[in-house]
Amino acid sequence: MSAIKPAEEQDALGGTHRERQKESTRKLILASAYTLFQQNGYDGTTMRQLAGHCGVGLGTLFKHFPDKSAILVATFEHDIDGVIRHAFQTLPKKKLHLQLQHILMCIYSYYAGNQAFSRVLVKESLFLGGPAGDIVHGKTMAFLQQIAELFAAAAQRKEIAPVGDPLQATLSFWSFYLLGLIVGLRDEAFDVDRTVALVMSMTNERFPPIRSRQ
Repeated sequence: MSAIKPAEEQDALGGTHRERQKESTRKLILASAYTLFQQNGYDGTTMRQLAGHCGVGLGTLFKHFPDKSAILVATFEHDIDGVIRHAFQTLPKKKLHLQLQHILMCIYSYYAGNQAFSRVLVKESLFLGGPAGDIVHGKTMAFLQQIAELFAAAAQRKEIAPVGDPLQATLSFWSFYLLGLIVGLRDEAFDVDRTVALVMSMTNERFPPIRSRQ
Protein backbone atom coordinates (compact mmCIF):
# COMPACT_ATOMS: atom_id res chain seq x y z
CA MET A 1 0.00 0.00 0.00
CA SER A 2 1.55 3.29 -1.08
CA ALA A 3 2.05 6.03 1.42
CA ILE A 4 -0.22 9.07 1.13
CA LYS A 5 1.79 12.24 0.52
CA PRO A 6 1.20 15.13 2.92
CA ALA A 7 -1.25 17.75 1.67
CA GLU A 8 1.46 20.43 1.65
CA GLU A 9 3.70 18.27 -0.56
CA GLN A 10 0.83 17.50 -2.93
CA ASP A 11 0.05 21.22 -3.21
CA ALA A 12 3.69 22.04 -3.80
CA LEU A 13 4.00 19.41 -6.52
CA GLY A 14 0.75 20.56 -8.11
CA GLY A 15 1.91 24.17 -8.01
CA THR A 16 5.17 23.26 -9.72
CA HIS A 17 3.29 21.43 -12.46
CA ARG A 18 0.93 24.37 -12.93
CA GLU A 19 3.85 26.77 -13.17
CA ARG A 20 5.45 24.62 -15.86
CA GLN A 21 2.17 24.54 -17.79
CA LYS A 22 1.79 28.30 -17.42
CA GLU A 23 5.32 28.94 -18.70
CA SER A 24 4.81 26.53 -21.59
CA THR A 25 1.62 28.33 -22.63
CA ARG A 26 3.34 31.70 -22.31
CA LYS A 27 6.16 30.61 -24.62
CA LEU A 28 3.59 29.27 -27.10
CA ILE A 29 1.80 32.62 -27.13
CA LEU A 30 5.04 34.54 -27.71
CA ALA A 31 6.03 32.17 -30.54
CA SER A 32 2.66 32.78 -32.19
CA ALA A 33 3.11 36.52 -31.75
CA TYR A 34 6.45 36.34 -33.58
CA THR A 35 4.77 34.64 -36.51
CA LEU A 36 1.60 36.74 -36.74
CA PHE A 37 3.29 40.09 -36.17
CA GLN A 38 5.59 39.32 -39.10
CA GLN A 39 2.77 38.07 -41.34
CA ASN A 40 0.05 40.63 -40.54
CA GLY A 41 1.90 43.47 -38.85
CA TYR A 42 1.22 44.60 -35.30
CA ASP A 43 -1.96 46.53 -36.12
CA GLY A 44 -3.25 43.72 -38.35
CA THR A 45 -3.00 41.09 -35.62
CA THR A 46 -5.84 40.63 -33.14
CA MET A 47 -5.91 38.91 -29.77
CA ARG A 48 -8.47 36.46 -31.19
CA GLN A 49 -6.09 35.57 -34.03
CA LEU A 50 -3.29 35.03 -31.54
CA ALA A 51 -5.45 32.75 -29.41
CA GLY A 52 -6.50 30.73 -32.45
CA HIS A 53 -2.96 30.43 -33.78
CA CYS A 54 -1.55 29.01 -30.55
CA GLY A 55 -4.62 26.88 -29.83
CA VAL A 56 -5.76 28.40 -26.54
CA GLY A 57 -8.98 30.07 -25.54
CA LEU A 58 -9.28 33.84 -25.66
CA GLY A 59 -9.81 33.85 -21.89
CA THR A 60 -6.57 31.93 -21.38
CA LEU A 61 -4.73 34.43 -23.55
CA PHE A 62 -6.01 37.33 -21.45
CA LYS A 63 -4.97 35.55 -18.26
CA HIS A 64 -1.39 35.66 -19.49
CA PHE A 65 -1.41 39.08 -21.18
CA PRO A 66 -3.95 41.88 -20.61
CA ASP A 67 -3.56 43.26 -24.15
CA LYS A 68 -1.54 43.07 -27.35
CA SER A 69 0.98 45.67 -26.25
CA ALA A 70 1.83 43.52 -23.22
CA ILE A 71 2.67 40.64 -25.59
CA LEU A 72 4.92 42.89 -27.66
CA VAL A 73 6.73 44.08 -24.52
CA ALA A 74 7.14 40.48 -23.37
CA THR A 75 8.98 39.67 -26.60
CA PHE A 76 11.05 42.82 -26.10
CA GLU A 77 11.97 41.82 -22.54
CA HIS A 78 12.63 38.17 -23.34
CA ASP A 79 14.96 38.86 -26.25
CA ILE A 80 16.58 42.24 -25.74
CA ASP A 81 17.24 41.74 -22.04
CA GLY A 82 19.28 38.63 -22.77
CA VAL A 83 21.19 40.28 -25.61
CA ILE A 84 22.10 43.34 -23.53
CA ARG A 85 23.03 41.23 -20.52
CA HIS A 86 25.38 39.15 -22.67
CA ALA A 87 26.89 42.28 -24.24
CA PHE A 88 27.84 43.75 -20.87
CA GLN A 89 28.98 40.44 -19.42
CA THR A 90 31.45 40.02 -22.30
CA LEU A 91 32.50 43.67 -22.48
CA PRO A 92 36.17 44.56 -23.08
CA LYS A 93 37.69 45.81 -19.81
CA LYS A 94 38.94 49.12 -21.21
CA LYS A 95 38.81 51.37 -24.27
CA LEU A 96 35.40 53.00 -24.56
CA HIS A 97 35.28 52.76 -28.34
CA LEU A 98 35.92 49.01 -28.27
CA GLN A 99 33.22 48.64 -25.61
CA LEU A 100 30.65 50.59 -27.62
CA GLN A 101 31.55 48.68 -30.77
CA HIS A 102 31.08 45.39 -28.92
CA ILE A 103 27.65 46.45 -27.64
CA LEU A 104 26.57 47.54 -31.12
CA MET A 105 27.71 44.24 -32.64
CA CYS A 106 25.71 42.24 -30.09
CA ILE A 107 22.49 44.24 -30.42
CA TYR A 108 22.57 44.76 -34.20
CA SER A 109 23.35 41.08 -34.74
CA TYR A 110 20.17 40.18 -32.86
CA TYR A 111 18.04 42.53 -34.96
CA ALA A 112 19.66 41.33 -38.18
CA GLY A 113 18.97 37.70 -37.27
CA ASN A 114 15.20 38.24 -37.47
CA GLN A 115 14.80 41.36 -39.54
CA ALA A 116 11.09 41.12 -40.36
CA PHE A 117 10.05 40.80 -36.73
CA SER A 118 12.64 43.37 -35.65
CA ARG A 119 11.03 45.97 -37.90
CA VAL A 120 7.72 45.43 -36.12
CA LEU A 121 9.32 45.34 -32.68
CA VAL A 122 11.31 48.56 -33.12
CA LYS A 123 8.54 50.49 -34.83
CA GLU A 124 5.91 49.70 -32.23
CA SER A 125 8.00 49.61 -29.04
CA LEU A 126 9.38 53.12 -29.56
CA PHE A 127 5.92 54.66 -29.42
CA LEU A 128 4.00 52.47 -26.98
CA GLY A 129 1.94 54.24 -24.34
CA GLY A 130 0.43 53.13 -21.04
CA PRO A 131 1.98 50.48 -18.78
CA ALA A 132 3.67 48.73 -21.71
CA GLY A 133 5.30 51.97 -22.80
CA ASP A 134 6.45 52.61 -19.22
CA ILE A 135 8.23 49.24 -19.19
CA VAL A 136 10.02 49.95 -22.46
CA HIS A 137 10.97 53.44 -21.30
CA GLY A 138 12.29 52.09 -18.00
CA LYS A 139 14.43 49.47 -19.70
CA THR A 140 15.72 52.00 -22.21
CA MET A 141 16.75 54.38 -19.42
CA ALA A 142 18.46 51.52 -17.55
CA PHE A 143 20.44 50.70 -20.70
CA LEU A 144 21.39 54.35 -21.21
CA GLN A 145 22.54 54.57 -17.60
CA GLN A 146 24.90 51.65 -18.20
CA ILE A 147 26.29 53.41 -21.26
CA ALA A 148 26.67 56.64 -19.27
CA GLU A 149 28.78 54.76 -16.73
CA LEU A 150 31.07 53.64 -19.56
CA PHE A 151 31.49 57.26 -20.71
CA ALA A 152 32.22 58.44 -17.16
CA ALA A 153 34.81 55.68 -16.62
CA ALA A 154 36.48 56.42 -19.98
CA ALA A 155 36.75 60.12 -19.15
CA GLN A 156 38.25 59.23 -15.77
CA ARG A 157 40.83 57.01 -17.52
CA LYS A 158 41.53 59.95 -19.86
CA GLU A 159 40.57 57.92 -22.94
CA ILE A 160 38.28 60.75 -24.04
CA ALA A 161 37.96 64.42 -23.11
CA PRO A 162 36.13 65.15 -19.85
CA VAL A 163 32.33 64.97 -20.17
CA GLY A 164 30.31 67.32 -18.02
CA ASP A 165 27.23 65.11 -18.00
CA PRO A 166 27.77 61.46 -18.97
CA LEU A 167 24.05 61.03 -19.67
CA GLN A 168 24.15 63.87 -22.21
CA ALA A 169 27.09 62.18 -23.91
CA THR A 170 25.13 58.95 -23.89
CA LEU A 171 22.17 60.60 -25.61
CA SER A 172 24.47 61.63 -28.45
CA PHE A 173 25.59 58.02 -28.84
CA TRP A 174 21.95 56.90 -28.56
CA SER A 175 21.01 59.12 -31.51
CA PHE A 176 23.79 57.51 -33.58
CA TYR A 177 22.64 54.06 -32.44
CA LEU A 178 19.03 54.71 -33.47
CA LEU A 179 20.08 56.09 -36.85
CA GLY A 180 22.17 52.99 -37.49
CA LEU A 181 19.34 50.71 -36.38
CA ILE A 182 16.85 52.38 -38.72
CA VAL A 183 19.28 52.30 -41.64
CA GLY A 184 20.07 48.64 -41.01
CA LEU A 185 16.43 47.57 -40.73
CA ARG A 186 15.40 49.53 -43.83
CA ASP A 187 17.98 47.77 -45.98
CA GLU A 188 16.97 44.58 -47.73
CA ALA A 189 19.55 42.76 -45.63
CA PHE A 190 20.89 44.22 -42.38
CA ASP A 191 24.66 44.56 -42.89
CA VAL A 192 25.86 44.49 -39.28
CA ASP A 193 29.54 45.23 -39.94
CA ARG A 194 28.79 48.20 -42.19
CA THR A 195 26.22 49.63 -39.78
CA VAL A 196 28.50 49.30 -36.77
CA ALA A 197 31.27 51.02 -38.75
CA LEU A 198 28.89 53.88 -39.60
CA VAL A 199 27.83 54.41 -35.99
CA MET A 200 31.38 54.16 -34.69
CA SER A 201 32.64 56.70 -37.24
CA MET A 202 30.11 59.22 -35.91
CA THR A 203 30.95 58.29 -32.33
CA ASN A 204 34.70 58.68 -32.93
CA GLU A 205 34.15 62.09 -34.49
CA ARG A 206 31.96 63.26 -31.59
CA PHE A 207 34.13 61.67 -28.89
CA PRO A 208 37.63 61.31 -30.35
CA PRO A 209 39.98 59.08 -28.37
CA ILE A 210 42.86 60.88 -26.72
CA ARG A 211 46.14 59.69 -28.15
CA SER A 212 48.47 58.55 -25.41
CA ARG A 213 51.99 59.98 -25.59
CA GLN A 214 54.75 57.49 -26.24
